[in-house]
Amino acid sequence: MGRVSEDRVHVGVLRLLLTVAGARTLKDRRQTLASLGDRLRHRFPVTFNEIGTGDDPTRQTVVLTTASNDPRLVRSILDQCVALVHAHPVAVAAEVDLDVFRWHSSRESWAARMMAELGHSEE
Repeated sequence: MGRVSEDRVHVGVLRLLLTVAGARTLKDRRQTLASLGDRLRHRFPVTFNEIGTGDDPTRQTVVLTTASNDPRLVRSILDQCVALVHAHPVAVAAEVDLDVFRWHSSRESWAARMMAELGHSEE
């Protein structure tokens, strides 16, 4: 198995469109999502953010993020988050989008990054 570079940062983003079964008010939705967010943050090293407010008490988009120098670890953490959401008795994941990518410092030259990733040196 390859060595994981300590100077690389990989970021994972998980976007979920959640349906909250039985929620009749925004307060019902907020309570369910607060509980789910607390459970996810307590169990995994992730952030949990509600995106937009929405007037529909049964639907809410949330985004979870995590980072590591190992992209496999990032993917594993977010996959486990999806599994926890799928096991939730009230919140249902109607849509799941997951992406893991290498983050680049704004100090790095864009051209140098592209050449390095292609295996070429900048001349």
